[in-house]
Amino acid sequence: MYKILSLDGGGSWSILQLLMLKEKHGNITGHELLKQYDLVIANSGGSIVLAALCENYTIAQAQSLFDDGVFLNKVFSKNKFKERFFPTDYLGLFGSLGPKYSTKRKKEAFENTFQKVNKRQMAELPEWIGKPQLKIIVATYDALNNRAKFFKSFHNGEGPYDSVRLTQAINGSSNAPIQYFDFPTRFKTKESEVFYELWDGALGGFNNPIAAGICEALKLGVPAKDIYVISLGTARKIMSMEDKNTFWDARRIAQGFKGKKFKLGKFKSQLNFFKMTVINQAKTIIYEPPDWANYVSMMLLQQNDLADVEKRIVRISPFLHLTDESTSEIMEDLYKMDMDLTEDEDIKKLYKCYALFESGKIHNQPLDYKITRDNQLIFKRGHRSFKEALKQWNSIID
Repeated sequence: MYKILSLDGGGSWSILQLLMLKEKHGNITGHELLKQYDLVIANSGGSIVLAALCENYTIAQAQSLFDDGVFLNKVFSKNKFKERFFPTDYLGLFGSLGPKYSTKRKKEAFENTFQKVNKRQMAELPEWIGKPQLKIIVATYDALNNRAKFFKSFHNGEGPYDSVRLTQAINGSSNAPIQYFDFPTRFKTKESEVFYELWDGALGGFNNPIAAGICEALKLGVPAKDIYVISLGTARKIMSMEDKNTFWDARRIAQGFKGKKFKLGKFKSQLNFFKMTVINQAKTIIYEPPDWANYVSMMLLQQNDLADVEKRIVRISPFLHLTDESTSEIMEDLYKMDMDLTEDEDIKKLYKCYALFESGKIHNQPLDYKITRDNQLIFKRGHRSFKEALKQWNSIID
């Protein structure tokens, strides 16, 4: 049995992963936890969780980083007007458009918080953790070559090795562009001496890095039938019917006034459509679109039938799907919350989200599903509830 732990991105929502890990493993140290897996792959917020585990924090200590507004405010450190560059410094006049956080200060936050990890190259981590055969992978996006880039604790011997510190890798992995951080993460690798400019790994399609983790295991020669994956998400949001209708109305109005430049009375609707289009696309990196990673993973591991695959892929993530029945205020709040949360009130809502998820009042994200015209969920594959998924997780990790 070859066990993979996959950690999605999601900014502050990654505290949900720590709560899941705590429910399963208890308040053990990070090294104790990591030794129970053979390969760990992470992106963005999940890579911050990974760094905390590698630092050997207990789960509770790692959790406190997200409870502590000091750490989160250093990660999401807002740039003052004079620190911004043209034209992003003026985009704020049109709402929440444009990057607002400092990549440089995020880097400093990671180096100060994960000081033991920061002293070591990724290749040194498995032996220090106490499991030399452990494989660690962090997903990023190479801005200079427009392709996904994975930094690893191991080298397959093909070409020079891109040796980096985990703190460097996670600064690239957590570097969401356009709406969040100002500049790509820049550093030079130790052995290959390549300069990289990096954005969040989600730009390469790996906000949910499960498929990449399975591919790496297959590349290492692990038989597909031996691979078991625990994939922890940070909540999947499905657009509400109200927002879908609003989008259609704004689109219809904007389309009707093509070429009519001076219809100022309709300017608001046209601007709303532009903002919804641009911002929705800019934020796709935290919405995990599409859910292809889960589906591809099922196909990669399918041997005889999909029912067998469901036993070997455990996907756990709250599924935020607003319906006529889900009218509670907390669900509306969760649906509207972004990834860059720093306020105590918002973090408390994430705890409430987890409590509802654990109790079964929020569904688990299916591996495969369909959304009907009236926004209803048709469940196809996967575990329907947190408790069902946890039971299968327990059967994989004793």
